[in-house]
Amino acid sequence: MPEYQKQNITFQSVVHLLLNTADNLPDKNALLYKKNGQYTAMSYRELKNAIEKLTGGLASIGLKPGDRIAILSYNRPEWSISDFAIFALRGISVPVYHTLPPGQIAYILKDAGVRAVFVEDQLQYEKIMQIWDDCPNLKMIFPFFDKPDNAQNIFSFQELLELGENHKAQQPEFFSESVSAIQPEETCSIVYTSGTTGEPKGVMLHHKGFIFDIISSESVLHLFPEDVFLSFLPLSHLYERLAGHWCAMYRGCTIAYADDITTVVEDIQQIKPTVLVSVPRLYEKISNAVIEQVEAVPALKRKLFYWALKTGRRYNERKLNNRLNPLISLKYAFADRVVFSKIKQKLGGRFRHPISGGAPISTETIKFFEALGIRIVEGYGMTETHLIITLTPAGKTRYGSCGKPIPGVEVRIAEDGEILVKGPTLMKGYYHKPELTRQIIDPEGWLHTGDIGYLESGYLFITDRKKNIIVTAGGKNISPAQIENALKQSRYIEDVCLVGNGRRFVSAVVVPQYENLKQWAMERKIPFTSQSDLMKKKEIRDLIAAELETLQVNFARYEKAKKFLLLPEPLTVENGELTPSLKIKRAVVEKKYKDLIDSLYEE
Repeated sequence: MPEYQKQNITFQSVVHLLLNTADNLPDKNALLYKKNGQYTAMSYRELKNAIEKLTGGLASIGLKPGDRIAILSYNRPEWSISDFAIFALRGISVPVYHTLPPGQIAYILKDAGVRAVFVEDQLQYEKIMQIWDDCPNLKMIFPFFDKPDNAQNIFSFQELLELGENHKAQQPEFFSESVSAIQPEETCSIVYTSGTTGEPKGVMLHHKGFIFDIISSESVLHLFPEDVFLSFLPLSHLYERLAGHWCAMYRGCTIAYADDITTVVEDIQQIKPTVLVSVPRLYEKISNAVIEQVEAVPALKRKLFYWALKTGRRYNERKLNNRLNPLISLKYAFADRVVFSKIKQKLGGRFRHPISGGAPISTETIKFFEALGIRIVEGYGMTETHLIITLTPAGKTRYGSCGKPIPGVEVRIAEDGEILVKGPTLMKGYYHKPELTRQIIDPEGWLHTGDIGYLESGYLFITDRKKNIIVTAGGKNISPAQIENALKQSRYIEDVCLVGNGRRFVSAVVVPQYENLKQWAMERKIPFTSQSDLMKKKEIRDLIAAELETLQVNFARYEKAKKFLLLPEPLTVENGELTPSLKIKRAVVEKKYKDLIDSLYEE
């Protein structure tokens, strides 16, 4: 391992972090991306050169320090190059989810006073054209494709690179001087939190907070230049940007871009990543898919798999408690060779560090992967803290916990159970919202996360969002997250939202796993004319009722969802029911389906 990799270096900015890696590992593959159907590599030297050219190109058309520049795109090399070039210019990068409709994009561009925007393709370009007149500060568009002929104030990405080459010939020291002038505590990015309630808020973030979070987090993760990341979560979310990119770049790892968010499993098989930064839903889908395939094989193979799974769980329990013996180790080695190795091969065969965040992951899913010999690292964070707050130490999982605070970050629990955070990673505040900033960061410097939880032996356990607590008409306080996670273990339930605030009992708004239910119905020759029609069938309702009964067996009587509503269509970001990070907007769902929910409580 290169000497610089062993040192804890404090960098002036995220740009300095990348340049350090580019100077030490110039020929190492930084990014892998699809070109004409084949993966193509970009080295750290090529990445640095592209960033320098783009920085000069932006400067040559009049952009300057302090200008807000947005990026509206899915993950690709141009995304990162643009982000770093904005930093190098001392501008302010404003990431925008590529799935957002024009109206929501307009809100962000206007609120941030965005002057220019990078756009991925024709679809995103047309969104901006629809709202351009509504964004008074917006002066320029930078498409990642060839610009329309004779378009004014529109510069293609390639054109900016060419302008940057000319700029460098005229001002060869511009890039290094601009980067040297970066102040660690100046705002470098405004990231809009999707929020499950209210308008998005612009979180002002700085290099110092990012660098502290990257170095502290990596000291727990222990990454190596040989590691390969697969990037598929949107870079507009800080989770992918910091954990999936900057932590990797800090250690000289390689980042491969998934073709699309829907092709992740195929991309895993092709790229064979050692690290995957994901939300729990992917890991849950993988474990469910394995079980579904096992259920379809002959009885003898099925029996062998479940024996191996039981052996793997027992092996890990003993290992966790330092109680391994030669017999269980021998059984596990056989299970791994005969069963688990085949499953791991389908996942690329090199998984070392699957990382889960963005929402709680079920203990059952963690135990499933542990049985296979794959340890999921769970973390907890928020945009307002430059992302990571806690991480699970390697090999020291506490089921139900999201790990320990990273070095240098303090966590304590308020009297009402709210999780409070303090340290160098706190945001500067909400853009143009000083009152909201004062509400979330108290005079003693503690940030109020809005999450409820507790600490045990240094590990943080999160029970729910403060605003999600359901108080029934009988005065019972119910934390819906744990119940919702239990119900999502069903192969027939994709997602669920508990309701019941101020009502006599709790009910569940269920997003079914439509394909599995269709398969179940066809196997039993249950006729249906449409997805909506299927959801009304008595057999389907009886099946879901039985699933709810089974999966809620460990909860108190007053906590259980007694009735349920089956949605005929999935919840979507486009319809405003999900945040871009796929969290359910509880208030939106309750309002949209109010009449149907009310009907559950009629005598």
